[in-house]
Amino acid sequence: MTEKTVLVLGGTGLLGKALIESCPAGFRVHATFLRDLPPTISFDGFARLDITDREAIIRLFQKIRPDFVVHLAGVGSVDFAEKNQSAARAVNVGGTQYVIEAGQRVGTRLIYLSSNAVFDGDHPPYREDSPRRPVNYYGRLKVEAEDIVQASGLEYAIVRPILMYGWHYAHARQNPVTMWLRLLEGCKTVRVVNDHFWQPLFVKDCADLIWRIIREDKNGVYNIAGPERLSLFDFALSAAKVFGLDSALIEPVPSSFFPTIAPRPLDTSFALDKIKSVFALQPLGILAGLERMKKTRLSERKSI
Repeated sequence: MTEKTVLVLGGTGLLGKALIESCPAGFRVHATFLRDLPPTISFDGFARLDITDREAIIRLFQKIRPDFVVHLAGVGSVDFAEKNQSAARAVNVGGTQYVIEAGQRVGTRLIYLSSNAVFDGDHPPYREDSPRRPVNYYGRLKVEAEDIVQASGLEYAIVRPILMYGWHYAHARQNPVTMWLRLLEGCKTVRVVNDHFWQPLFVKDCADLIWRIIREDKNGVYNIAGPERLSLFDFALSAAKVFGLDSALIEPVPSSFFPTIAPRPLDTSFALDKIKSVFALQPLGILAGLERMKKTRLSERKSI
């Protein structure tokens, strides 16, 4: 059987790492990065790419001719997007337009990573067809990008995760769990919001969904999240418990404690009926996902 080619745009992020590490038989992965590659990366399929460089994207697509493109590249910081709107739009919308143009030229299928930020957080649980009413600029960019993907004429899938966590590459962008562990292991106080609610998602479950979409040739929109709804404060307490750290260092605060950050939706909890019925997919709960992280760390230390 001929291998299918998958191009992961933004391969050094948390989800990109999980996708590369879980590539199934029958597929060959290429991936892109923007800045210097982390020194711990052994994967040799990376190419440097600026997602705002239209000609470079077209050249890369014509060289690789991917069967599937997983578009993860973009500004992931809600607060950066709020404060730097032109720059964020050039990447998250402009870059997506260039990806679509290049994909149209080679006839690829597109999997686009969106976000729970497309919802207002006032009317949970949200299904794939729930009205999109973002409360921040980052969410508005995601809505705009979803729309151009859906109007592209390409075969596509849109995946909307909530708050992914797991081990990232060294020097890559942190997620809440890795940030809390770093602070708690340094015996530093951690202030965590307790009045907004999430369904944290172990990153390997999101990677599994994307590979299932690719292998089974599925199209459409898919919401994915962990099965438990809880505040970030309760999530941080769970992380401290699993990793044996001092939970007394974790201080609950209201969201108003951080007045300079962009607004966040109160509760974008998902109804997970679609991924359960289409893929029989059951994402891990909080404790199970954190235990997987702990086990991975222990196994890596033993191999050193």
